[in-house]
Amino acid sequence: MSSDMQSTGINNSHQQDAMQLLQLLFPDQSWLSTLDGMIIRSNSRVKGMLAGKRRSSQLGSSLEFADYRPYVSGDDVRRIDWNLYGRTSKAYIRQYWDEQERSFNLYVDSSKSMSSFGRGDSNKWLFSLRLAASVGYLSLICEDRVQINLFNELEMIDPIPSLYGKHAKFTLFKHLGQLIHHYRNEDGQSIVDIIGRNGEGLRADMNAAASDLDIHEDWSDMMRAFQSGASLPRRAGVTWLFSDGLYDEGLESLLSQLQARGQEVVFVHILHAEEWTPQLEGELKLIDIETNRKTEVAITPAILSKYEQGVAQFQLTLRQLCESRGIAYYGMNSSLPFMEQFIGLLSSGETISYK
Repeated sequence: MSSDMQSTGINNSHQQDAMQLLQLLFPDQSWLSTLDGMIIRSNSRVKGMLAGKRRSSQLGSSLEFADYRPYVSGDDVRRIDWNLYGRTSKAYIRQYWDEQERSFNLYVDSSKSMSSFGRGDSNKWLFSLRLAASVGYLSLICEDRVQINLFNELEMIDPIPSLYGKHAKFTLFKHLGQLIHHYRNEDGQSIVDIIGRNGEGLRADMNAAASDLDIHEDWSDMMRAFQSGASLPRRAGVTWLFSDGLYDEGLESLLSQLQARGQEVVFVHILHAEEWTPQLEGELKLIDIETNRKTEVAITPAILSKYEQGVAQFQLTLRQLCESRGIAYYGMNSSLPFMEQFIGLLSSGETISYK
C-alpha cells in the first residue's frame, strides 16, 4: 500500500472516530446548524489579547462607532468626519470600539449527584456536557477563547486544554465525546473512577495536548478547590457554572470571588424531574449519594409534600442569590429534551439570542 493510500486511510479513520464521538455528544446532527444561527451576548465591554468579535473597552478600528474627539496634529485626516466639520467648522475624529477576543470559562459539575442521577439522555451530567459543548461551540465560532473544567465533590479535574478559534470546535467535540463514551461504557461509576485517580484509563485515550490531568488530591472538597484561587480565572471574562447546586456551603463565596475577578457569571441550575417529584412510598432507607449518610424514613403524602416545598425553596434561594448579584440564573430540567431546554435560553435574549 502506498504512503498516500495509508495517509488517506488514517484520515478517514480519524474522521469516522470524530463523527462517532460527535454523534454521542449531539445525536441530532442538525443541532450544529441551529447553533450557527445563534450568538452569545455580552453585557460588558471586553479587553482581550487577540483580535476577535467582542467589543473591547479599548478604542480601535472596528465598524461600531464609539464617540468623537477633537482632531489633533498627527491624526489621520481620513478619520475626520467632514459632514460634522461642515456643520461646526471644527475637525473631529470618529472613534470606533476595538473588537477583541473574550475568555469563556465553563465549569461542569461532575459530582456523584450529577453523574448518577437520570438514565440515558436525561442524566444530569450528560445534559450539562451538552450544554457546555453548545456554549463552547458558540464561543469558538465567535473566535473567543474557551476553557472547560470538570469538578466534583472532592477535587478539580481539568482534562481539556484551552481552546481558541473556529477550528478548535473539533477538539472540543472530541474530548467531550470521549467523556460520554467512557461514561456509558462504565455505567454506574463516578467520573473520578472513570478518569482514574492516577490519570489511568481515560488519559490513555486523550489527545496528547490533554495528557496531563490537573487533579489536586490535597483539596478536601470542591469549594475549597475553587476558594484556593488556583482554579479561578486569571483574566476578566465570562464564567458559566453548570451544576445542581447540591453543596452544603461555599457557593455564595465562590460567586463573590468570580465577580471580584471580573467575571460575568451565568449559573445554570440543573435538576431531574424525580428530584422535584420523587416516586417513592413505604418505609425506606435513603442514602446520600455524596456522603453515604443513611436515613430511615416512612414516606407519606405529607413527607413528599414537605420535600417538594423544600426543593422549590432551594431553587428559589439560588435564583435570588444570583439575581441579587446581577448573575444570570437559568433553571433546567434534564428530563426534558436537551435542545428544547437550550432554545429556552433564547426567550430572555439576555445571554443567547438569534443573530
